[in-house]
Amino acid sequence: MKPIEKPMYVKLYENILERIENKNYSTNDKLPSENTFAMQFNVNRHTVRQALQLLKDEGHIYTQKGKGNFISNIKVPYSISDKSSYSQKIQDLGYEPKTKLLSADIIEPSNDVAKNLGLNKKLKVIELKLLRFANDLPITVSYSYFDAFRFREIINNLDTEPFSLYKILNKCYPQMQIRKMSTVFEALNSNADLSSFLNLHSNTPIISASTISIDQNGEYVEYGTSYSRADAVKIKVDLI
Repeated sequence: MKPIEKPMYVKLYENILERIENKNYSTNDKLPSENTFAMQFNVNRHTVRQALQLLKDEGHIYTQKGKGNFISNIKVPYSISDKSSYSQKIQDLGYEPKTKLLSADIIEPSNDVAKNLGLNKKLKVIELKLLRFANDLPITVSYSYFDAFRFREIINNLDTEPFSLYKILNKCYPQMQIRKMSTVFEALNSNADLSSFLNLHSNTPIISASTISIDQNGEYVEYGTSYSRADAVKIKVDLI
C-alpha cells in the first residue's frame, strides 16, 4: 500500500522547525517574510501561512502586529515575593502583554478554596478565570478566588480595558497592600481544557503555582492557581 503523502504545509512546517531547532535562526530573530518563504520553497503564500500558523500554535514562533514573525524563547519569571503585575513583568522583558477574562462567576467554594481563604464553605466566592499572553503566545491560565462579600466591588469593575486584575484591585481598594503569603509549585501534565487554551498537545508538561495572598493586616485577600507552559516560565526565588 502506497504511504499517504504529507500535505505541503506540513512539509514546510517541518522544514522551518528543523531550521529553528538547528539554530539556523537566532533566538528572537525575525523570520523571513511569507513572500520570501514562498519563493524559497516554491509554494504559494497560503501554504506558508498554514505552516507558520502551525508553528505559532505550538509556541515555536510568535507574531508582532505590523512587524512579522519571530522565534519564540519567552521565559516569564514567576517571583515568589515580587509585587509587580503580570503585565509589568512582560513589559520589562520587552514583550507585549495581554490578559483575557474568560469567565467571572460567584460560586460556592470547594473545600480547598474555602480553607485557603479562611472562609466558611457556605459563603460565596468570586471566581475569575484568566488567560494571559506574551506577544500573542498564550502563557498561563489562572483561577483567582476572592471572598464575594468583602471584594464585591471587583464584579462591578471587570470592564476595565485593557484588563488588569492588578489595576482593578488598586482601583477598588487603594489602601490595601497585598503580598504573597505562600506559593506551592507542582509539575503536572496538561488536561484537554488547559491544552486547548495554551495551544499545547494533551499531557504536555506544565507548571502550576497555587498562591495565598494577604493584606497588611494579615487578612486573606486572594487564593489563586495558575497553570503555565513549562517552556515559557521560570521560577525566581528572592532570598533577600
